[in-house]
Amino acid sequence: MGGRILGDGRYSLDRRLGKGGMGHVWLALDRKLDKPVAIKLLDMDRIRQRHRRTALTVEMRARFEKEWQSMARIESPYVVALRDRGEEDGQVYLVMDYVDGKSLDMYMGHGVSLTLEQTVRWSVQICEGLSDATEVEVVHRDVKPANIMINERGHVKIVDFGLARLLDMSETRGAGATWQYAAPERWDGQPGDHLSDLYSLGCVMYEMLTGSPPFDTRDGDIMSVGFMHLRQTPVPPLRVRRGIPETLSELVMHLLAKNPEQRPQHARAVIRRIRQAEHTPDAGADGSGQLVPLDAFHVNTDYVERIQELERRIRILRTQHDESHPVVIEARFELAELTGESGDSRGAADRFESLGEDCKRIFGPTDRRALDAFDAMARWIASPS
Repeated sequence: MGGRILGDGRYSLDRRLGKGGMGHVWLALDRKLDKPVAIKLLDMDRIRQRHRRTALTVEMRARFEKEWQSMARIESPYVVALRDRGEEDGQVYLVMDYVDGKSLDMYMGHGVSLTLEQTVRWSVQICEGLSDATEVEVVHRDVKPANIMINERGHVKIVDFGLARLLDMSETRGAGATWQYAAPERWDGQPGDHLSDLYSLGCVMYEMLTGSPPFDTRDGDIMSVGFMHLRQTPVPPLRVRRGIPETLSELVMHLLAKNPEQRPQHARAVIRRIRQAEHTPDAGADGSGQLVPLDAFHVNTDYVERIQELERRIRILRTQHDESHPVVIEARFELAELTGESGDSRGAADRFESLGEDCKRIFGPTDRRALDAFDAMARWIASPS
């Protein structure tokens, strides 16, 4: 399909970026603006089967237009902007800004968690995006790691706002990965609202902190996962992994309340709760801000910009050099140490362990760099905070 033209010649499809439950995403060139865009070709077979129609009806087209207009109203630096839509040869498509980056599920899962700094930073930005959508009365309905992009500067861009409603996913059980993050009321057949999105955020934050979603099964049985969302209470994150601030663990459990009325009632309230996990050295100087005890797990805001800048530097270095290059290895050592100094001893240990395994694989098990990384890992594991 590469080379296909859409929109009366305006959009030229280049290559497929991915495939999901809602359709295919392609990298394309906007010939009018001479810039790359992402085009989502919606799963029309799914829409037609849902409505038992062989073609789009007037009613379906009207609904598509209404939903597109709702999605396009969102103005947020943390939400991928929709720029255009269209239908060609029975194929409906949406045009959105292209995000050069990776989805959140590429950073975590299968037991791999994020650092506290990443968890705090990205959770706040997700909340900002959800809050901006709530302001224009738009609900996502499918908040999950695969729908959260991290761009080249390390910032969140939420994708697929409103598409779940457009494809009637509120009325049919979809892929397991989506329903691992669905609120209990969604399992009860309700369409969900912004509080359902906050429950899904709680599932995502749980995975950020522990490396696994709150509910899962070995065989991937969807109905068993649904029963857990409806009836079971997950183990608090701080009991799953060492080094998680109590404030973040309690917030996640609050977000995962079965009753929507018992959850935080707005994304901005969640942001305020997340900020309590931060330690700002001068926060108490004028009586404002939150001062977390230095012996507790926290994120020291003095380190945040340095960590983000070093992450960007490593991404650039990896495009310029092989992973074994001394400048790449040195920068990774520096980032791991900064992570520990920021108050996240567990995150530092994880980063040093990953670095040690890579050095062992590249240079051999007795190489000094591998041994130094494992020594540093042990040092941060033994650290009280």
